Amino acid sequence: MLISLATMDFRLCHLLSERLKKGGFLVEHISPSDRPSKGSIIVVTTEMEEKIKATNYPQKIVLSMVETGNINLAISKITLGLEGKHIWQSVIVGVDPGLTIGVAVIADGCLRATLETRVIKEAVNYVITSIKNTPAKMALIRLGSTGGYRRILLMNELLNAKPNDVDLEVVDELETTPMNNETAKTALKNGTRLGIDISGGKDATAAMEIAFRYGESVQCIEKLEVSDGELKEIQVLSRQYSKGDVTITKELATKVACGLISIEEAILCQKKERNSGD
Repeated sequence: MLISLATMDFRLCHLLSERLKKGGFLVEHISPSDRPSKGSIIVVTTEMEEKIKATNYPQKIVLSMVETGNINLAISKITLGLEGKHIWQSVIVGVDPGLTIGVAVIADGCLRATLETRVIKEAVNYVITSIKNTPAKMALIRLGSTGGYRRILLMNELLNAKPNDVDLEVVDELETTPMNNETAKTALKNGTRLGIDISGGKDATAAMEIAFRYGESVQCIEKLEVSDGELKEIQVLSRQYSKGDVTITKELATKVACGLISIEEAILCQKKERNSGD
């Protein structure tokens, strides 16, 4: 499938080309005054260039100034345009907790994006950003039921970060993880629209399966007794979150594990304590 980028914004063109090609599309760059090649399924241009000279492409997506400055919003609008929509009916983000966290974004029943990471902060940010950048009438987060204290920590972080109108459910994730990478690859391919390529491994596939399952709504922070080893891991996470600036105390790590404060709040407390001692 060929997409024509009718813009002289070379930065935008480069970023869109990179993302669209990664998704399995063919891309051509044309001037806004040029005709797209035969077989082009849609033309993408910018609001600024449309004001200078409006074009008469039958299938056209016009990106606003906000969208040209946010590649994720731009890709979301293009994806919507490809399906003839202005807004998604629903977006569901599935999260598979554990040492490696899998995230899968499902919009109107199809897989749109995935992430696999060992950093809780990165996973939480990805979930929240995906919801913000995927305009939908209804948004929902579904989290797998296993993963020990990391699941609790991830759940509490999501509860603190998510918009109030987005519900969080915990889902029974029994038999969601595929047996091998080949099975995972096939499952991801089956979950996407024909011709679109989205990569990911077993954790992303498990997250996709979690997204498609019903769960129980969670409203409150959950407390958890953790071992010394788990507290040390939370301290390591605080080091990662603060980019090596501080390591929170065991007392603060305990509060984080119990859901009393977020990691960011614990880092701020640690910095205040450090600065007061200078």
